[in-house]
Amino acid sequence: MSIYQNIFHYYRGQTKNSSEETHILQVENNVTKAFLNVLQHSSPELTTSFIKMLGIEGAYMENCEYRYQLSSALSNVSSIAAVVGIAESNILKAGASKKYGIPDGAIISDSVSLLIENKIGFNSYLEQEQLNRHKKNFANEQIVKNKPIIITWKEIRNFFKKQSQCFERKNDLVTCFLLFQFEEFCNINSIGDKQKSKEYFFLKFEKSKARELARKIDAYIWANEEFNVVDAGTSNGIGYKRVGKTKFATLTTARQRCLILHIGEKDLRLGLEIQDKIDKEIGIKYPRKDYEYTKYPHEAYIRLEWVKNFCQIEPYINLAYKYRE
Repeated sequence: MSIYQNIFHYYRGQTKNSSEETHILQVENNVTKAFLNVLQHSSPELTTSFIKMLGIEGAYMENCEYRYQLSSALSNVSSIAAVVGIAESNILKAGASKKYGIPDGAIISDSVSLLIENKIGFNSYLEQEQLNRHKKNFANEQIVKNKPIIITWKEIRNFFKKQSQCFERKNDLVTCFLLFQFEEFCNINSIGDKQKSKEYFFLKFEKSKARELARKIDAYIWANEEFNVVDAGTSNGIGYKRVGKTKFATLTTARQRCLILHIGEKDLRLGLEIQDKIDKEIGIKYPRKDYEYTKYPHEAYIRLEWVKNFCQIEPYINLAYKYRE
């Protein structure tokens, strides 16, 4: 599976000047769209079950309407109306918020009107003031629940997983497919996870050959009886640290998404020596940048898609571990 084979995952292209804030907004909007797409194109029973999960009873969800980026007020008056906040945490942030912003989405039927605000990332919280301000987007005559309904992405993922089992028994292939794709989409984008999972980083290796080798490297390091390893807590990949020592290997999603071996102390410059041996073994010279020769002489880089089989690189992983003695 490539991340771009997932029907919900967006293609960002080669944009160079987009800020981190813009990137987060893009993902945030896409998560809302993916979530509503699942409900819209699945069995109506899924939306009905979701409404019940929110604690709303007696709702009729036939002929539902699903809207994105609500820029104008609703015109219909329903018997039940509420603002729904979805985030990684159910904590509501108090204090003043931005004085602009529109609901990210809406689910509307004759009996229910829901406006949705979505936040992603564990440093991004729902804001009480913003949720209250969204109430202005209901029809003038509409009676709205006083308190917003707060739910986490983890709860939604768990709900969808349970629903998937129900629809499997009903042989509803379309709904099952959409639920599976959404779960995969959440894994790719680390939605509903307390921290980025290994699978999140594995999927960053877009070529299937590199992805499978990354999984094999990870399994080898953790299963090796001669290794005593702890997670290095790497932010842009999966790092491996010898207990009591520093990091000896990193499956990084930066630097052309490769395996970095940290070999010995910097002044020994063993990385450069081992790099030459790895390049000869693989048959392709790794294109080190000029500054890497002086700044990272203790590191050797391995592009996983260039490796024919694991045996080619196994001795060098062992070597990197050994030099952390």
